[in-house]
This record gives sequence, C-alpha cells and structure tokens, in this order.
Amino acid sequence: MTKKTPKTEEPHVFPILKGESVGRSGEFTGRAVVVVNPKSLKRRWASDEIPVLGMNLEKHLKTNARELNSLFTKVSAVLAEFGESIGEFASVAYAQQAIGIIKVQDASHVLETDMHIRLHASENLGEVFFIS
Repeated sequence: MTKKTPKTEEPHVFPILKGESVGRSGEFTGRAVVVVNPKSLKRRWASDEIPVLGMNLEKHLKTNARELNSLFTKVSAVLAEFGESIGEFASVAYAQQAIGIIKVQDASHVLETDMHIRLHASENLGEVFFIS
C-alpha cells in the first residue's frame, strides 16, 4: 500500500476582474492607482504602480495620443475600462512592450488606490487578482 503525501498546492485564486489583454503577455504585480480625471495622469509614476483608467478618460486619451504614449513609457502595465483590441490603446501598448488590459468593467469602482494586485495577461485574456 502506498502512502499518500499531503498536497502543498496553493489554494485556487480567482480573478476579481477580467478584461482583454493587449500589448505584451506576462504577469506584473504592483499597486493600483485609480485615475478618473486627466489631471491625475500628470504625476511621477513609481515603477510598481498600475494606472487604472476610468471610462471618463477614454475621450481625453483619444484626443491626446501623446499623453497615452507618455503614460506607457513610464509604467509596465495599465488597466482601462475602455479600449478596443485594434485601437490606439492597444497599438501604444504593443509599441511600448507593456501589459495593457482593456474592457475591465467597473475597474475604477472595484479597485482602490494602493491596493496590491497581480495582473496576468495572455493572448486575449487579462485577469486581475487581489493580493492585499
């Protein structure tokens, strides 16, 4: 008779939010920074910060493409409640080799600034996991 060894697997962790992945695939862990107005984009971004862009920024960033490009040069990952798989946001994410997750419904309402999160992006799926 064989002896069963105890499982030491991590418990299943389910994503708190889902969206579509654009740009680079991979994982990134950092602190969420909820951005709901254009003025909040003009700040010094820390290397572990993840901008969470509210729906009301869509029009602003479409008319200010340089600001979107500038954001992607300063951070490694961005979450947005808006965006298209083939659009300005996706193009900039690809060009800057950053993780972009679009169409994350209610991200600016569910996430809070300084919330520690992990992003997982692969092919057409982007997932957000709560850490602490």
